[in-house]
Amino acid sequence: MNTYLLSLLTHIIGLAMVAGIVLAGFLANRRFWKIYATDRTRAVAILDLTARFPVAMGIGMLLLLVSGTIMMAQVHGVYGEQLWFRIKMVMFLLVIVNGIMGRRLGLKMKPVLQSAASNENIGISLEPLKARLNLFYILQLLLLLAIFSCGVLKFT
Repeated sequence: MNTYLLSLLTHIIGLAMVAGIVLAGFLANRRFWKIYATDRTRAVAILDLTARFPVAMGIGMLLLLVSGTIMMAQVHGVYGEQLWFRIKMVMFLLVIVNGIMGRRLGLKMKPVLQSAASNENIGISLEPLKARLNLFYILQLLLLLAIFSCGVLKFT
């Protein structure tokens, strides 16, 4: 197997890891909100389960970055001139920016977790947070689907 094909395989594995973690996070988030209304302790356990997702996401992003750089070196930067690649890079940057925004939303979940642990009611409405988290996950999934489509279709 040559270097390009190995890099391509690693790139696909990285993209699958990132997309899989985002999908798992989306499903866990939906399950969290469903259970939170009735059993806060169980709901917090769901979030504890997802605590290692950022590490796996980082590994997937690292695989994408390293393998993408190696492939660009293999083709001597030819992809950089093509429209599909430029669109893919913009979407990749949007995934990163959206991920940073999602991290900030995750930090806003801390009061929810603390109140759940002590069975207190918090004074803020959780509906806006819930809606923004759903929007975050849907945007991430759509961006990753578009990135995958650009890489497969390679339109001009």
